[in-house]
Amino acid sequence: MNPSLLKPDSIVFAVFLGTLAALPPISIDMALPALVDIGDTLHATSSQAGFTLSLFMAGFVIGPLGYGPLSDAYGRKPMLLLGLSMFTAGGLLAALAPTIDALLFARFAQGLGAGAGMTMALAIVRDLFKGVPMQRRIASITVVANVAPVLAPSIGVALLAAVHWRGIYAVMAACGLLCTLATWTQLQESSRTARSTFSLARLCRDYATVLRNRPITVHILLNGLGFGWMFAYVAGSPLVFLALMHVSSPAYAAIFATTGSGIVAGATINGFLARHGVSSARLLMLAVTLAALAGAGLIVLETLGRVSVATVLPLLVASTFCFGLAAPSAARGALEPLPQLAGAAGGLLTSVQMLFGAASSSLVAILFPKLGLLGMTGVMTACAVAALAVLLANNGAARHSH
Repeated sequence: MNPSLLKPDSIVFAVFLGTLAALPPISIDMALPALVDIGDTLHATSSQAGFTLSLFMAGFVIGPLGYGPLSDAYGRKPMLLLGLSMFTAGGLLAALAPTIDALLFARFAQGLGAGAGMTMALAIVRDLFKGVPMQRRIASITVVANVAPVLAPSIGVALLAAVHWRGIYAVMAACGLLCTLATWTQLQESSRTARSTFSLARLCRDYATVLRNRPITVHILLNGLGFGWMFAYVAGSPLVFLALMHVSSPAYAAIFATTGSGIVAGATINGFLARHGVSSARLLMLAVTLAALAGAGLIVLETLGRVSVATVLPLLVASTFCFGLAAPSAARGALEPLPQLAGAAGGLLTSVQMLFGAASSSLVAILFPKLGLLGMTGVMTACAVAALAVLLANNGAARHSH
């Protein structure tokens, strides 16, 4: 590969960063079709097999909290190489796991490694760009990062048929190895503030500085709530369409791809509107308002007994579109204020995002047996309304301070 291919202004560079950000969702979605086979092969219960996802997500929540501030101290490239190496090793160990306990350990290690991808991608963009160009690059990363997960379950099904579940984890390891080699040989260090010193006290001070900055915490919260309403749909969609509406598996795959394309469309439009002078604040307000209205519309349909694929699908696409529209602006707002702590801010942004996703999906799982469709749409709407309340409160506080 020619080193010029990873120049910051190139399309290949944007695709590379998007690929790093896509590793976690791909690693979750590609493994979903294999859970039953994993249980059969390793003589594990369905709950134990499900923990392979839970522990991956746990590792992904924890990892960014370390990678972020460490990258502020030692640079982005060393931390990215560390994370990708751990992701690759975790995938290889998962492919070779002789027992369910060994697989669970491997998946946790893989999740820890995957946390470096999104965190470093965001920090690198902040190092190299600011303002609207930064927002446009984040929008590009969002597009790439959300195209892959739409395809991942289908890829997982194909791999499961061809190379068994161990082959799925081997493919993940191969992807991690390719990213590691590309990072090692082609990526230039982007941080200009790395200080080569680190301590636990410094880590605490860095996070305290980030958390005291109201614009950063507000945008981290907005991004988390946006991911919350999107992940509530991801968790609830098979329950709603397969169990409740009894659509066929191919039809569900098409529905999921359609709603996933909403994220891509939203992020694409965010980058386009930013380039034409629309402010991040206006885009965020538009996104969370539309998301709240879409959620309310879904609840109204359920109340009126008008639920069908034709009626709910447009509103679900609108909801995922709103996450795509909001995410680049929220990330810009979190990363811009403190460039010297972009790693810490990016790590917190990534970790909180996954925490909200895990919480919202768990709520859907708890509520759906009692409430049906409302178990999903209620969580989606609550996240969107909470995001709107946060945004309105922040705007009011900003006006008062002036």
